[in-house]
Amino acid sequence: MTLTLDIPDDLVQSLGNNQAECEQLAREAIAIQLYRSGKITLRSMGRLSGAGDDYWSAETLRVKYDLPLNVESVDKDQEAIQLLRKRA
Repeated sequence: MTLTLDIPDDLVQSLGNNQAECEQLAREAIAIQLYRSGKITLRSMGRLSGAGDDYWSAETLRVKYDLPLNVESVDKDQEAIQLLRKRA
């Protein structure tokens, strides 16, 4: 899915020096907020933010922004891991 946001010109400069930086910051902000509110798992936050879809990449991002560990998120990730193991 592609999402388009209209950002006031006077705020664009605070997002970054180019479009890639702006997009990266926006992705991180959305991912962090969704994780903080419990709507996505830690690994999903990493994937959405572009940090990576493995646990350690997501954990690095969580620590970078000093986010509390969402225990429910870890439980959901564990459930997904168990389902994948059963399928293998």
